[in-house]
Amino acid sequence: PGLAALAVFGGVLVGGPVASAAEPAPAVPAPREMRDLVRMPRSELEALYLASPPANPPSGFAPGRAIKNPGGRFTAANSRLTGVAWQGKIFRDDGTMINRVFGFGKAIPARVYQGESVIDGQPSLIFDYSGSKLWPDVRDEVREVEPGLYLGVMYKGRPNAQQKMFFTLDARK
Repeated sequence: PGLAALAVFGGVLVGGPVASAAEPAPAVPAPREMRDLVRMPRSELEALYLASPPANPPSGFAPGRAIKNPGGRFTAANSRLTGVAWQGKIFRDDGTMINRVFGFGKAIPARVYQGESVIDGQPSLIFDYSGSKLWPDVRDEVREVEPGLYLGVMYKGRPNAQQKMFFTLDARK
């Protein structure tokens, strides 16, 4: 108790606010564009993902951006460079999607369905690559952070999936 009182008193002396455990965490600003998501640090991306509802699959082509090492010095530049190879995903009416690569090629198909998130066990849109020859141990899960703007998490490894990166898709026409 003596240390707690000293900490509160010290906070009053320097004029700084003293946070309590009952106070909610500050709200994460709502992203408007893919570039907003690319520039967010990992903690904000995670908070946004956890606070977002499950998504319905988009239809047709949804441009995308990779988000490796969120909050890092070169994250935005890396995202632009990765965009040369991977441009997004093409969603089909049969419950599958395929990645668009190098502007025209289609590679790495996945099944698309609602499932349980690895992060929090809540519903998410799942892209299951287990049937692909190139990435059979990869799984993406996606939530809609704004209407038509999606935030995804890529996992690799089975049975103990490890988070590899975030990505974003923009299905607004």
